[in-house]
Amino acid sequence: MQPERTQQAFTRRAFLAGLAVAAGGALLAACGGAAATNTPAAAPTTAPTAASGAATSAPTPAATTAPTTAATTAAGAASPAATKAASAAASPSAAAASPAASGPGGGGGTMTGGFDVGPGGNPQGFNVITAGAGYMWMEKYFSKLLEYDVKFTKLQGENAESWEVAPDAKKVTFHLRQGITWHDGQPFTSDDAKFSIELFQNPDSASPYRPKFVDISSIDTPDPNTLVVNLSKPNVAILDALTYVFMLPKHAIGNIAPKDLVKHQWWQTNPIGTGPFKWSKYVTDQYVELAPNPKYWRGAPKLDKLINRYFKEAGSSLIALQKGEIQFTYVTLDESQVAAKDANLTVIPGPSQVVNYLQFNLKDKRFQDVRVRQAFMYAIDRKAIVDQLFKGAAVVVQCPFNQQALLPDGLNDYKADPNKAKQLLQAANWDSIKGDPIEVLTYYADQLSQDVLVTMQQQLSDVGISIKIRAVDVPTFNSLRNGTWSMYYAGAANGVDPDVTSIYFVSDATPPAGGNYGYYSNPQVDKDYAAGRAETDQTKRNADYQDVSKILNQDVPWAFMWVTTRFGAVSKKVQNFLYTPSAGSGRYYDQAEKWTVS
Repeated sequence: MQPERTQQAFTRRAFLAGLAVAAGGALLAACGGAAATNTPAAAPTTAPTAASGAATSAPTPAATTAPTTAATTAAGAASPAATKAASAAASPSAAAASPAASGPGGGGGTMTGGFDVGPGGNPQGFNVITAGAGYMWMEKYFSKLLEYDVKFTKLQGENAESWEVAPDAKKVTFHLRQGITWHDGQPFTSDDAKFSIELFQNPDSASPYRPKFVDISSIDTPDPNTLVVNLSKPNVAILDALTYVFMLPKHAIGNIAPKDLVKHQWWQTNPIGTGPFKWSKYVTDQYVELAPNPKYWRGAPKLDKLINRYFKEAGSSLIALQKGEIQFTYVTLDESQVAAKDANLTVIPGPSQVVNYLQFNLKDKRFQDVRVRQAFMYAIDRKAIVDQLFKGAAVVVQCPFNQQALLPDGLNDYKADPNKAKQLLQAANWDSIKGDPIEVLTYYADQLSQDVLVTMQQQLSDVGISIKIRAVDVPTFNSLRNGTWSMYYAGAANGVDPDVTSIYFVSDATPPAGGNYGYYSNPQVDKDYAAGRAETDQTKRNADYQDVSKILNQDVPWAFMWVTTRFGAVSKKVQNFLYTPSAGSGRYYDQAEKWTVS
């Protein structure tokens, strides 16, 4: 295995070195990781059946192109190389054949995972209201009204058993499951559901998803098992939006002011949910341990314990997985190649539903001229990076979307053109305003991502833009982003429903109540997103988002890069494991109550 990895590393070095030679200068070295020359060939067995007891009576939200399976969608969204990776995994999400028999909880062993490893993680970020990722772990002890199936093709009920959408799309009535209790034994009621949604609406709660709920005018609770969400205008994206809302116990935290709840110790001392597992132990910087919830409505979990272990160093979770210390982790493209050669592991590819980008801070005067932002697009050879570094397991994008129905004709493809970039910079008087080298923050600390960023660094240098890369962990990144910064490289969800991207660009979604960290503002973009949420005709709705695509493609508030295929790796000792590497690593039913470890 080692000689082959050496050859793979040389392949990437050759590409990076070639860029340096072409530029007539030395390229800063950030190599050393093994590039995947072939996408992993995983061999999971038959997938478990779909979620039981999750009845719905409402249509799915008006999305555009919904995924089919994690494997086939990854193939369709990316390139032939990604297709090969995805098709090699017979099932996108199954690590074992038959589900465990029903019965009392416990007896299924202890499962330890790196559930917060990778860009979809949120290590030691326990506040589910402010979180923009880490859902896979949070959903083990908290629940929601709604969730997707693992294929992200339909919504199903979790704490809501069924629901109806009014014909005018201005009211949604939820019928809650009866008999659900909080981990402390108190009943879950419609008052809790109302309390939870209103917390996400409250600007003092600092939820990045608050802009999704501006159309909610009131919430009624006619009885403990009925919740009525009233809307000021039609909003066909509201069901998708509610998959971000965790149910929280009014009786436990209702007396805490929302602004005080943001950093309250409750989140990491004894949080109370209605999920399949309940809080047991937290050791700072090491792990969180959960115990089975014997009263979980789907049945008591089979596992005796579920542990989330934290990993500070990139690549260390794969080593722990190979040693048998943990049974699951997210893996990078490079690591997936290594894991695929391990007979004890199964590699699970899937569509990331995440667009990677360079975020411009538009408060920084250097980026306020659109010609400067467009110069970044022309300077970076995105196709070469996708072909040579990602080995085709990504697709270049020109706007936030990669769903075909949302892409209008005539988008600027920003084909690499260093001379065009130089002309734009000269017209924008770049030499007199460029100042010190631009620090690019990122939480993508793996070797492949660092190679990608170093390649960008060289290509930008070739046109007269100097950047320096600063890779940090997720908590540090979040802290720095709330302070003074100029640019960062990150990823953001772009599906299932296209409205998910609204919080990055609408003018009323600036921090702390939104994800518009660049402070971009365009009145027409605001109107188009509002129209898209309200439009019930799918063709007209697509047209609204196509208009968004046109404007953002021209304005370049982000330097749009690509959408990648992502991977997870799981021990073959784990049974009944469902997983897809979605944005934020969750929002779907993964049947955790059925997981066992042999």
